[in-house]
Amino acid sequence: MEGPHEPTAERSEAVGEVGPFGRSPALTWADLLAAAGATATRAAPPPNSLGGPAMPIYWGDIHNHNACGYAKGSTQRAFEIAREHLDFFAHTGHSQWPDMPIMPQNAHMHWVRGFKSMREGWPEVKRLARSFHSPGEFVTLLGWESHSSTWGDYHIVFPDETGELRYFATLDGLKAYARDAGALLVPHHPGYPRLWRGQLWEHVDPELSPIAEIISEHGGAERDRGLHDYIRHSMGGRATSSTWQWALDQGMRLGAVGSTDDHLGYPGAWGEGIAAVIAPELTREAVFDALRSRRCYAVSGDRIEIEFTVNGQPMGSELPANSAREIEVSVRGWDELTLVELIRNGEPIARAFGRQKPALDPWPGVARCHVRYGWGPWATLAMPRTCDWEIALYLEGATLREVVPAWQAAPYEEHRRDRILERGDTGCRWQSFTARQGAFAEDPSKRMYFEIEGPEAARVRLDVTRPARVVIERTLGELAAHSETEFTGEFTTENVQIERLVLPESYKASLQIEDEGSGEGIDYYYVRVTQANGQMAWTSPVWVG
Repeated sequence: MEGPHEPTAERSEAVGEVGPFGRSPALTWADLLAAAGATATRAAPPPNSLGGPAMPIYWGDIHNHNACGYAKGSTQRAFEIAREHLDFFAHTGHSQWPDMPIMPQNAHMHWVRGFKSMREGWPEVKRLARSFHSPGEFVTLLGWESHSSTWGDYHIVFPDETGELRYFATLDGLKAYARDAGALLVPHHPGYPRLWRGQLWEHVDPELSPIAEIISEHGGAERDRGLHDYIRHSMGGRATSSTWQWALDQGMRLGAVGSTDDHLGYPGAWGEGIAAVIAPELTREAVFDALRSRRCYAVSGDRIEIEFTVNGQPMGSELPANSAREIEVSVRGWDELTLVELIRNGEPIARAFGRQKPALDPWPGVARCHVRYGWGPWATLAMPRTCDWEIALYLEGATLREVVPAWQAAPYEEHRRDRILERGDTGCRWQSFTARQGAFAEDPSKRMYFEIEGPEAARVRLDVTRPARVVIERTLGELAAHSETEFTGEFTTENVQIERLVLPESYKASLQIEDEGSGEGIDYYYVRVTQANGQMAWTSPVWVG
């Protein structure tokens, strides 16, 4: 804990009040694992899959910034953060703005200095991409970003390590270089007004740009209404003719991808956009092929798993005209699914959702658990600080099947890290840090998600050792009925919460329909998912005709 007004309360007196473990302030993570006959491991879980013949889903960020450009944080830090919780990553530093306007108070020098930093740091970017690349464990991609007031912003993503930083005064020049390099040009934050760094869709080459980034820290560009509004930057709100859905309505064949565009050097920052790719293996070639084939989709933060096929063909496919379309959708979220929509030509034609009050009897045998921590002093009190956390989750009579960090970017700290320290079949221990000042979307908390398999009577113990000793222990059945919260000290101090468990009837939904099409020529279909916590997902379309 740093800064003024630090909470000093030690909560060890409360430890004896919870569960059969009694007063155990000296109990360690190793003790907990040993008691369960388990061993500590840092091995990553297998890639998520909804079962069946589907390929695994891998999660990454192909558009992220740091101080090699005009953002914050070292490039080394960015690669370390990405490797901690993502499958693939591209640092795409700010490099150029050929039609940049002269701004009041010389504000344009912010960009000029950033472009200089990127030029000087490019050799280090290439070195780190090469050294961090580990097929099967963590994949790196090379790239960089180009702005334009006129034709909109793109980032280039290379298929290998031979890409170079080049400068172009025209979009045609940028396209020619991408074509020669076999690279992707990804339009991003397309929803801004034209001539204000919004996208001119008529200039997009579908061979070079098979996908568009439709969710990032800028907001969501699926359409001009809905959640994830454009509010954080100087280019205004969402313009109808700059949105992804508008481009699809004009006949463009563009897949969807998310990435953070984060400026705090935090790849995969929760709530700012993540890319999902469906690939047979975690290699650079397989990830790149999935992006080029539009076998990918966008999520805002939660890693919502989606299978979507039309006549057995996956998202991104182009099918011949026919009047019989067997459409299947299967979704597994991390919160209650409030709406799963099948969209045809911009209109929902089928909907599904999870249950708000799922049955507890019979017990489903599996649940998804959210641990959330942070908050702290109300901003009006002017008591800014960064809080360091060390937390362990321990299971008795249950198995930990999946661990998914949901860490936001703020606060910016060069030397602090969110990190899973140990993980086993019966528990997980991690370190983290939170602050209210500068929090993304004014959310002063971070999260860890767990999938737990076990009977209703299985016990969950949350043991916080930093910033103060706090223990919560409940059965799965109790947590399915009610959330639990503990504070780390007196009023204004931070707190930790185990949110009410999410059960399969709430986080799973599916659709199976037959559709004959619109009868108006080519149809496109995609899936849009919305969770109770506001997190969303959008698949790449399938085109018929």
